[in-house]
Amino acid sequence: MHSTAAAAAPYAEQGHDAVRATFELTWFERKIACLLRVARGGEVLDLGCGDGAVTRLAAGRLSRYVGVDFSPPPLPANQTGVNYVDHDLREGIGPVGARPFDLYLGTFGVASHLSPRELRRLLCDLSAHARPGAVVAIEALGRDSLEWPQLWDTAPGRARTIPYSLAAEVLVHPWSPAELFGLFAQAAIEPLRAFDRTLQAGPKTACYSPGLPALRGTLNAMLEGSPAPGELAAALPPLPAGRAALVHHTLAGLRRALLAAGPVTASAIWGLEPPTGGGFGHGLLVVGRVL
Repeated sequence: MHSTAAAAAPYAEQGHDAVRATFELTWFERKIACLLRVARGGEVLDLGCGDGAVTRLAAGRLSRYVGVDFSPPPLPANQTGVNYVDHDLREGIGPVGARPFDLYLGTFGVASHLSPRELRRLLCDLSAHARPGAVVAIEALGRDSLEWPQLWDTAPGRARTIPYSLAAEVLVHPWSPAELFGLFAQAAIEPLRAFDRTLQAGPKTACYSPGLPALRGTLNAMLEGSPAPGELAAALPPLPAGRAALVHHTLAGLRRALLAAGPVTASAIWGLEPPTGGGFGHGLLVVGRVL
């Protein structure tokens, strides 16, 4: 049994930057609205709920909400249908009651904060708890993110597990879409779609591979009023050959062309990101339906 207090400590007092508030939360707001339509209901189990952002992003669409986290927020005043459960997802779904949900949702890379064994257990728990037809949407860290090219050719397991700095270091495990599709299928969840989030502005770019552009810090500065610095037009360094390198070099080329055309905004740079689903982003949201 894990210590919940010890597990929660690295996640305490995590700051949320302008990129998250301006772009990433908007991305999730749109995806959550779509997921609720597909799920045909507003009953949501939020896995790793953090500060309860889903309740705000899905405002007006929720009929019942339960957030699970080892450090959940206080219950909001004068808001019915919202509840939080203090639980470590490494131990499975937790005490969420027997009543099934329409949508089982995990945002901001929660799947990668579990070991492969723990993730398999959680998916099986979700499948067993859900009614047939319920939607499961869980985000991991993308294996082929620009942040860690040294992991692109690694097999799942220990070789792909890396330290990740929050308030303290935690271990994380990035995934590819095909690998998560396989885990979903093993848990009797039919894989449907995968979506990449934040292709080249992940918070760890340049942490694992020096020489990569610090795009996130630059976008944060631009959102606060600074002009786009010239180094944004620099080419990427050499990357391991393959499809991921092609995607990232192509996107960097689009950014250089945009910058060469004249002054740009942070929104214009963010808007270059193509709607991929190959595990190329910091976040990889995989969606399935319970059989």
